[in-house]
Amino acid sequence: MSASTTTGALPNYRRATDRWPQAPALAQYHAAINHCIAGNGHGVVEHVKSFIECVCITIMTEFGEPLPCKHPNLTQYLNAALGVLGLQNARGASKLDKVLSAFNKMTDALDEMRNENGPVAHGKDGFLDALEEDHARAFLHAGDAIVGALLNALEGKQPNLLLTREPCERFAHLCERIDRSVGLEARVELERDLPVLVVFLSIGNKTEGIDLRIEPSRLLYGIDRTAFVGVLSDAPEPLVEEDDDEDEEEAPPAAVPTKEPELGAHAEPAAAVVVSSYSGMLAYLRDSLRSFVVSEGINAAPNDELLNSLLATAESNSGVDWQSRENLQARMKIGFRRVLSKEGIDPTKVVDASERLLTWLKVSAPAGTNETNS
Repeated sequence: MSASTTTGALPNYRRATDRWPQAPALAQYHAAINHCIAGNGHGVVEHVKSFIECVCITIMTEFGEPLPCKHPNLTQYLNAALGVLGLQNARGASKLDKVLSAFNKMTDALDEMRNENGPVAHGKDGFLDALEEDHARAFLHAGDAIVGALLNALEGKQPNLLLTREPCERFAHLCERIDRSVGLEARVELERDLPVLVVFLSIGNKTEGIDLRIEPSRLLYGIDRTAFVGVLSDAPEPLVEEDDDEDEEEAPPAAVPTKEPELGAHAEPAAAVVVSSYSGMLAYLRDSLRSFVVSEGINAAPNDELLNSLLATAESNSGVDWQSRENLQARMKIGFRRVLSKEGIDPTKVVDASERLLTWLKVSAPAGTNETNS
């Protein structure tokens, strides 16, 4: 790719990455695009397509919308995301539709050229090599324009606050509204001989409030990561106690097999179910789950065992009204964490990933989808 193509001339890829700093897949594809611009332009088509698909999935997730179909292509992703933002397809009547049409035609043409001449055209035909680079450059700029259109359409629209990945600072007016409406009281209590900060929030004239219990480690990790690392470096490391704790935590699973024969109506389902294949009630969500796991940066190439185990775990721990029963949701999150840990997912991402998987499942699986476990 020519050095004249700079990231400064393509601002919208950066805008999208900055808008959702907690979406690692966007950052990954943005870095890949920059790598192509720096000298290896032959992967730009795939990376731009993946980036745009990721933006579309993120937008749909922000508003709690499911994927448009089982195996959506780039056009279907774009149409679905634009529909969420109120820009319905006008069958070519609008200028945006014409841009989308040209963009999709360019996508198809580049895919056909790549299929015919291989992923790398160097050494095969100098004319095709130069032509492909020119088309890739045009595709790169067209992709930036499409991302810009999506971001501009998103401005002024409030996403689902339970699902959004945008940082708190983007909702300053809502935060100020809360800050002006609550009263705060704080105290410190001990749980298992460890300090816990308890913050009581009173809301207006209501007699009931909200108790937030926050461990110092979680407070530091969520608010000031630098302070978290600093305190960690100064904190002593109790090796003996950690070994004892691990032994104590590992002991209960040994007793689990003795409970398995008890299959009465009140038997507790297993928290994690690891399977190589799955054909249960949630099997229709497999492809949507694959796209979600990739877009969220949980796993860039999820294997079938991971997807099947997550779905099997969800079914095993769901039941009547599971979407409103906190005990079932808690077991489901524990199961998700165990499955993700077994598959080697980064331990620092497992807790957040399990939370987002539960949120995704609430949106993607209609209420009452699985009522076999009560």
